[in-house]
Amino acid sequence: MGKLKIILVSTLFMFVGFTVYAQNDSGYPSFSSNDLKIENKIQIYPNPGVDFLKVSIEASTLVNPKIVIHSIIGTKLEIYTEKTSANQFTVNVKNLPAGYYLIAVKDASTGFSETYKFLKR
Repeated sequence: MGKLKIILVSTLFMFVGFTVYAQNDSGYPSFSSNDLKIENKIQIYPNPGVDFLKVSIEASTLVNPKIVIHSIIGTKLEIYTEKTSANQFTVNVKNLPAGYYLIAVKDASTGFSETYKFLKR
């Protein structure tokens, strides 16, 4: 049993060492924070909301984003959504009863789909 623990720790150390300390001259790829690109950063506010929600998409690669709201049990709800700028939407939730809902941002062109939970007060 003791040998198994040593092997697992050793394997974990090698994995961490590879990802953290890889060098270009050793033949392994190395990564820096400059290599990471954040695309489609979505913010939904205010949460909880009363009358309206704002959906903001930063660093967008989406072609034709759509906003869809579902009840917490999955029923699709009809809502009014207004595109207020190239990457910002206003969603009217005034007529929804208080409770938790799911709001999805989808784009059929790119296959993008992300869902978030929000509270309607």
